[in-house]
Amino acid sequence: MAAEKLVNGECGCGGGPHRLIALMVPFMTAAGTSKVEARRRAREATRRANVARAAREKANIENAANYMVAKARLVEIDAWETQRLAAVTDQVRDAANKRRAGTRAEAGAAVKLLQESGETLTTIAELTGDGIGEVRAMLRHAPKVEERSARNDHMH
Repeated sequence: MAAEKLVNGECGCGGGPHRLIALMVPFMTAAGTSKVEARRRAREATRRANVARAAREKANIENAANYMVAKARLVEIDAWETQRLAAVTDQVRDAANKRRAGTRAEAGAAVKLLQESGETLTTIAELTGDGIGEVRAMLRHAPKVEERSARNDHMH
């Protein structure tokens, strides 16, 4: 080892001048105690702030996750609603189309009976208040003779 050159008053242990330390110890003890206490309080305040921040962040993460899950469920509900409305709409349209077909057949049958009693499409239109085109359209839905007689057989 290389010999280190000592400065006047140093002991060589790396602790600096021991004469000044001896003089500063009583003075530093009083000032050091308040500084140590201040550091301890600062560390404790920082620790409490970190704990509070961590709790807030954990709650924020949970709330953000709840928000995202709820938003995803809203999309699913919208899709479910669209699907259900489409299904119900299809059912209602099918039922309405069946009702329309039956009702148009009744209207056509009535026009056919009016014709069989000698009325023309013009007089039927005047009698009903509809245009000739509408009367003619209903006549197209009239059951054929075979269907009408079969229907009449079931009614009696």
